[in-house]
Amino acid sequence: MKNRHNLQTRCTACSETMSVNANNCPQCDTPIGLEALAGVDPNMRIKNQKLAICFGLILGGLGLHKFYLGHYLKGSLYLLFSWTLVPIVVGWVDSIRTFKMSPFRFAQRYNHMVPNRGTTN
Repeated sequence: MKNRHNLQTRCTACSETMSVNANNCPQCDTPIGLEALAGVDPNMRIKNQKLAICFGLILGGLGLHKFYLGHYLKGSLYLLFSWTLVPIVVGWVDSIRTFKMSPFRFAQRYNHMVPNRGTTN
């Protein structure tokens, strides 16, 4: 029977060999296992960039893309002025801007994800 203390695994960040019992990588200090999930809000809703673009193109005049992205006041204004047809054009412009946005920037803006660049404040 193998001893659990002798089992080894590799770090997902730096590929350093380490014990399966370790909470952090000894080389790069990356959290492993459940420690990696610490600080993540389980109620956070991840938003899809392609879906936001589709909502803006198809139902942008009703402000559906703004409601989807969590901008409820702006979505309400789109809905309130939908009879003027101006929100349709603005919805298309919003879709084009969202399409041109990088996936990283979209996740940073709408999913409220702060990237770990290895710097500490």
